[in-house]
Amino acid sequence: MKEDIIPAAADAFLFRMAPYLVVMGFVGAFVCIPFSGDLIVADLNIGILYISAVTSLVVLGILMAGWASNNKWSLFGGIRSAAQIVSYEIPSALSIFVIILITGTLSMQEIIRAQGWAPHQWFISTTRLPSSLSSFSSLRFWRRQTARPLTFPRATRSWWPVS
Repeated sequence: MKEDIIPAAADAFLFRMAPYLVVMGFVGAFVCIPFSGDLIVADLNIGILYISAVTSLVVLGILMAGWASNNKWSLFGGIRSAAQIVSYEIPSALSIFVIILITGTLSMQEIIRAQGWAPHQWFISTTRLPSSLSSFSSLRFWRRQTARPLTFPRATRSWWPVS
């Protein structure tokens, strides 16, 4: 059994709630994503805005985790991680807004109906620049997470060269 150790100076409520907020932001986005014509939880008229808003809860959860520990280095790490996530969400959001302008709707069902069933009618093939921008930003995010020790948002100095 793993122990949940909370630092003495930490805000216990925020410290415990931060991981739940991150998971809620991730899982909450699946509410309005249509998996098929029959398998959809909710068809919201503002589905894209809902997904953008709910996934931003991840950033708030990371900031809350850094703040709750009552340690300046944890807060700096939380701010850095949140800034990194936001910097990669902006190009993805801009590419999504191009699809909104093309279809004229925010509903996920209407966007799927507007793009057709054949692969040459999908928005990934008709909007090449925004699609590549979104793909590049998501690939860059995952590449940055595994690239070098300098990109890890942590406060250890064991890998830093001593002068």
